[in-house]
Amino acid sequence: MIGYIGTYTKDHGKGIYQFDLDLKQGVFGEIREAAETPNATYLDIHKDRLYAVKKGKAKSGIATYDISDPNTGDLNLIEDCLREGASACHLTLTSDQNYLIDAVYLSGEIRLYRVDERGVVTERLDVFQVEGNGPHERQDSPHSHFVVETPDRKYIAAVDLGADKIVTLEIKGDRLVKVAESNVAAGSGPRHLVFDNNGRYAYIFTELSNEVIVAAYEDGKFSPLKTYSALPESFSGHSQGAAIRKHPNGKFIYVSNRGHDSIAVFEIISDGEELKRLQIESTNGDWPRDFNITPDGNFLVCAHERSHNVVLFKITETGTIVRQEGELEAPEGVFVGFL
Repeated sequence: MIGYIGTYTKDHGKGIYQFDLDLKQGVFGEIREAAETPNATYLDIHKDRLYAVKKGKAKSGIATYDISDPNTGDLNLIEDCLREGASACHLTLTSDQNYLIDAVYLSGEIRLYRVDERGVVTERLDVFQVEGNGPHERQDSPHSHFVVETPDRKYIAAVDLGADKIVTLEIKGDRLVKVAESNVAAGSGPRHLVFDNNGRYAYIFTELSNEVIVAAYEDGKFSPLKTYSALPESFSGHSQGAAIRKHPNGKFIYVSNRGHDSIAVFEIISDGEELKRLQIESTNGDWPRDFNITPDGNFLVCAHERSHNVVLFKITETGTIVRQEGELEAPEGVFVGFL
């Protein structure tokens, strides 16, 4: 299995790293620099294309890379699409592969790009401005953090940490049109989300309150139902929610806590309407910004932004995780993905 680590380039990070994982032995292979590019903080990997957030000196946008040989995973830059504006923190390719959308934390913007017949991002088409704020000191303005296509493939769900809301958008005539807004608890700071396999529920992970919100989803609208803490009841320190991922079998979700430096494991129960917390496990590093699960569902790879180590966990049949021997080094790692 070939994986990629996206990094900040504030200190020693180079941009995109590539690593090998032996799925039979459960051990890491080597890690190497795949592309030197500024602040590749999020990637979307689709077949023979890799799309990366890119921050230039005065402009920002998306870089499209070709993965010409799936056996090596080597990256070749095809083209940049950089325009005026702040750098994004998340991006996603639509299922029809005609558009790419990114989210801008600094400005609270959602931006729409065209993807041409080569699978290359070529043009920024539209910018949607989220509005609102919240009671927390970090919520003085909107801070868009995540975009994803809804399971019905009709809409784009944009999660905004600063405004405590999910904005549902539709792509019409190469423009982003608002369909609905759904509020979550004030001051919770929603960050990322995943849907259940049936597309009826969303699991929203909050950065500021370190909680998972279960919300019913129907035709663009999210209705919060229940909330679950991702931290031990005895913990009183500072922690921020980071990533949320769903197991390929659809039975478990995993979230990472920065500060408590752990991953919490939840079982999805009651046909998706409820969660049961199974485990909170140390990630053996500082500031677990992102992690991901291998497509076979057997391993979890976690990258740490501050301690610069990448840690491997085995996923058991019950969904819990067990740390494996051996680590990799990836400076300022903030994204994990697989080819």
